Amino acid sequence: MRWLRGVFWVPITGLIVCQSAGAESMTGADKIVKEARETLEATKEYTDQQKSAFQRKAQEELAALHQQITALRGKVEDASVSTRAELQKSLTELEKKKDGVRRQLDELKQTTDKKWQDVQDGMSSALQELKQSYQKLLSRIP
Repeated sequence: MRWLRGVFWVPITGLIVCQSAGAESMTGADKIVKEARETLEATKEYTDQQKSAFQRKAQEELAALHQQITALRGKVEDASVSTRAELQKSLTELEKKKDGVRRQLDELKQTTDKKWQDVQDGMSSALQELKQSYQKLLSRIP
């Protein structure tokens, strides 16, 4: 009879040990989920910081270019009659590019984290092109 009790207790003890192991692995899974969630939140926060820093920098560059274009407008008006029309046309094109960059900046502010890298690349290109156009026009003014 004693051996029958022993045979009966071994499966029950095994069941208790298995349940403990399952609880530990569940705790491990919960820990992994928690760490993954924290990593995602940290990544999102970092992305938001990068996005904000880029927006600030682009806004500052655009404001500086706006001031330079305004000063350039005065120089174009002071140019000789023969070159003024051509310079005015270039200045108008430059203003259009500036407005395009402004629209891209507004779009950047509203993009999701997933798409902001693409918009950032486009914005950087547009700013660079605007700067080059400004320099080109500036070099043509006597």
